[in-house]
Amino acid sequence: MSTKTKITLIIIGILLVLLFIVCVAKYFSKGNRKGRAAERKVAGVLKKFAKNDNSRILNNIYLPLYKKTCEIDHLVLGRFGVLVVETKGISGTVSGKGKKLKHTLGEVEHKLYNPALQNQTHMDNVIHHLKKGGFENTPVYGAVVFTDKNIKLEANVGMKLDQFKDYYENLPPSNCNQDVLLHYFEEIRITNPFRKFLHKFSKKDWD
Repeated sequence: MSTKTKITLIIIGILLVLLFIVCVAKYFSKGNRKGRAAERKVAGVLKKFAKNDNSRILNNIYLPLYKKTCEIDHLVLGRFGVLVVETKGISGTVSGKGKKLKHTLGEVEHKLYNPALQNQTHMDNVIHHLKKGGFENTPVYGAVVFTDKNIKLEANVGMKLDQFKDYYENLPPSNCNQDVLLHYFEEIRITNPFRKFLHKFSKKDWD
């Protein structure tokens, strides 16, 4: 092996190690920890719902999005059709309108990509796949759920966890077969860990 080849391999190895460190640091960041806790909380609530109406739930599912991927927190397949749920574990105040909202936490202000628009992207992806699979008449609903009790929503972007139960129970019934839908989404979902890894690394605020 030539010296040039050895140097190239060493550089590639270093870059891969740095990439791994960045991804691990991102995964264990405070924001991601709160996000995962929020997803677990909503998953627990959905599990209770499912016992009552025989719904099927897919948590943290990846679907194809052209040559990329789309990550959905919760996909609920039930008597009503399909419910696409985005969870947020932030506290503070969310205000404003349009694409970029204002998230105020104490004296600190952040920009927040509108989670309603974020979830609409996920819903559009689900609708696209339903049409491809011959389920174009299946109703698709969306919900953005904030799990922290210390959240104040001045923007019309979602609901608190205690409001989610009423929203869910009032979804109108449909003639959908949740087991058939479950089989379809299980067939098309992305399970390749490398593609999931790439999604995490290249994740945008609308993902």
